[in-house]
Amino acid sequence: MKNFFLLSLCLCMSMLASCSAPQTDAAGSIKAIYDLYILGDTSGISSLGMTDEDIAAAQKNYDDSLRETIRSNFAASGQEIDEDTLNELCTARKGALAKMSAEAEITEESDGKATVVIHTTYFNEASLDADAFYDAKEESQLRDFDTPEEQQIFLMNTYTQNLIKAYQDAVPSQDTTDIVVECVIQNKTWVPANMSSFGSDLASAIAGQR
Repeated sequence: MKNFFLLSLCLCMSMLASCSAPQTDAAGSIKAIYDLYILGDTSGISSLGMTDEDIAAAQKNYDDSLRETIRSNFAASGQEIDEDTLNELCTARKGALAKMSAEAEITEESDGKATVVIHTTYFNEASLDADAFYDAKEESQLRDFDTPEEQQIFLMNTYTQNLIKAYQDAVPSQDTTDIVVECVIQNKTWVPANMSSFGSDLASAIAGQR
């Protein structure tokens, strides 16, 4: 259950394709995307001209994709996750992301192109995930179960609760990691020239994988 943020790649592209607003600088546009998907802050993207309806649709698409990925991960282990637990897990992860902070700066700009560097805090999501699983595994090994299926259910339930708590307790790094974003103008708005690369780099950075 790692790299959930990678789901935002196509969502960012469809969202920005609808923007047609007074132009802000490249750093402001890139920071607005960061704020929307990492912090859940819509003020920046609203200033680019995106309507409340489009913002709500983009957020719903992202949330639905995240939830489907979690369901698929559980299904791959032979388990189902109930809706209440799924909601709690999604909320906890979004809460962890909302603790992040970032600054964006333009390092180069000419002829309708710009280079923006985002300096973002992060947390080690892979470590949180691994610790949550191994702690659950150790606890399951200390208990007696009638069947392997019962043990697996206990393991996954305990793992999920461990992961929820880990997200709730997550503390952003004191230092930052950098992402370089090449930008172009589209519909009067600065956007990443390569949306897939931008999303992948941001996903890795936020999860402490850079």
